Amino acid sequence: MDGDRIRETFLSFFEERAHRRVPSSSLIPPPESGLLLTNAGMNQFIPYFLGQAQPPFPRAATAQKCFRANDIENVGRTARHLTMFEMLGNFSFGDYFKSDAIPWAHQLITEGYGIDHDRLWVTVYEQDAEAEAIWIDAAGIAPDRVVRRGRLDDEGQLANYWHTHAAGPGGPCSEIFIDRGARYGPDGGPDADEDRFMEIWNLVFIQEQVDADLEIVGELPAKSIDTGSSLERVATLLQGTDSYFETDLLLPFLELAESLSGRTHGRDPRDDVSLKVIAEHGRATTFLIADGVQPSNEGRGYILRRMLRRAVSHARRVGIEGPVLPPLVELTAQRFGHVYPELRENTAFALQVASSEEERFSATLRQGMTAFDQAKGRAAAGRMSGEDAFKLSDTFGFPLQLTEELAAEAGLQVDTDRFGELLEAQRRRARDAAKKVAIGIDAGAVPPSTFVGYTDLDAQAQIVTLLDEESRELPVAEEGQLVRFFLDVTPFYAEGGGQIGDQGLVRTSTGLVRVTDTQPAGTHAVMHLGVVGSGEIRPGQEVHAQVDPERREATARAHTCTHVVHWTMKHLLGEHARQAGSLVAPGRLRFDFPHPSALPRELLEQAELEANRRLARDDTVRIYETTMDEAKAQGAVALFGEKYG
Repeated sequence: MDGDRIRETFLSFFEERAHRRVPSSSLIPPPESGLLLTNAGMNQFIPYFLGQAQPPFPRAATAQKCFRANDIENVGRTARHLTMFEMLGNFSFGDYFKSDAIPWAHQLITEGYGIDHDRLWVTVYEQDAEAEAIWIDAAGIAPDRVVRRGRLDDEGQLANYWHTHAAGPGGPCSEIFIDRGARYGPDGGPDADEDRFMEIWNLVFIQEQVDADLEIVGELPAKSIDTGSSLERVATLLQGTDSYFETDLLLPFLELAESLSGRTHGRDPRDDVSLKVIAEHGRATTFLIADGVQPSNEGRGYILRRMLRRAVSHARRVGIEGPVLPPLVELTAQRFGHVYPELRENTAFALQVASSEEERFSATLRQGMTAFDQAKGRAAAGRMSGEDAFKLSDTFGFPLQLTEELAAEAGLQVDTDRFGELLEAQRRRARDAAKKVAIGIDAGAVPPSTFVGYTDLDAQAQIVTLLDEESRELPVAEEGQLVRFFLDVTPFYAEGGGQIGDQGLVRTSTGLVRVTDTQPAGTHAVMHLGVVGSGEIRPGQEVHAQVDPERREATARAHTCTHVVHWTMKHLLGEHARQAGSLVAPGRLRFDFPHPSALPRELLEQAELEANRRLARDDTVRIYETTMDEAKAQGAVALFGEKYG
């Protein structure tokens, strides 16, 4: 069964059971998630699990692009490490739970995929007697093939309890394993050998909320289902291969690397690593670029740059002197563009970015060889320092394996222990910087607000929650005190999509607040920040909320100008010049867009002339609401970092 058929079998199975087929979200997650890159199918649904937003459908099924950067160094060294993979998932938002999720999973595996029932093993959380009983009674799994596991494994990693590694939803889980046969290892189930017994699906029973310290702090409003199944793992199993790289999802990329290099996979272990790195990184980086990631020295841009450089350095190692990234980009768009249309839509941009980075790094690589020669000269007692090896990796993009191979050719060893310490320190800094922030104050403990500001600049409302500047609840706030507060109804626009938040006044019968900023807090909550200008205010009071109309009107003009600039840049540069960030404020704006090189002055002057010409036409601006599909049909463009629906 090929990869396309596996994906379609999964999605169709759940569509037939009243699930909405939801497109994959971008690899660039929404800003409020706090994630560097999308790493699970459930990321786009977190507000539904937390009860912060009403889901437009009770059930969903997706094939989600996922990325896990912690596996970069392992790619090429094993049969089953990837950075980018597709996660198949079915989701319930307070609808069905274990009694449906478990039998459906069993039915899809045995009937949809045609896997023999007797090859199945499952794990359950050690305290989850309910899931264990359903596997035995409803799915017919033999009791000795249901393995109980704790929250953490022997290495302190999550076992049969799942969460996002940050404040948010969590719950016990049940993993499904398939016995691949005696040639892959000893019998005895997943506790004996997880190479022979391959996990292909994880069913998570979302029911609890965890805090930033990953401790359970309470029950969620509803019990939900979140499952994840790696398409590449299922393909490996159903296609009878020993490696992801032998499946139809990755084999074309491996064959391209062989063709470009003249090397054959399976003949030399060192060549095998390089060929797999070229194949996997070429595919993964194309997905990243197509979603708007550009090479840089920080964040997700650094991950992209590191992978592009890693692919190029391995290409040079196996004798590929010409461009290696452009043919990989084209193959990715050809192979996956029918599933993820952004790959085809942004092929030209991906080619431009990848080619430019490869060209620049080729010069850096030559400099890196000079740095390697210098490090070789500093080696003491036949050993190159970990600091030098790390600098070659971090600054020049030399993978550790490449440094070790070059050192071995010079009769040297590398201090890999010290290299590992420095790498772990870097990863720790990255993890700390990318920790998922709480969604809303205290991960959801804020009331929703009904926003009426598209049609009204003033409204009658009630103060639902009153906080101080440290977000502690207040019974009363007096003149001069800084406050944060939530209204049940608000005309104040919360900062989003680059547009700054509204300012204005909020009056009660006992006092007045000057609102200095308005910020989102979660999906449907609006937080007003300000200072008590006179008197005092209390929770529960009725208020009259008034947006500063002149400031809003000036901001609206800047917002319209942003759209004009956006159209102008796409018109002059191409479809890749999508909005990647902006600032919309009274009387000024900033428009960010991806482009692999600096724009010449002549082009900037042409853009200025064209944008001013459009503004001088003074076209009528019509404000109206419509559905997402109708908006797209009329030519609307969804912008990076914004939510629609």
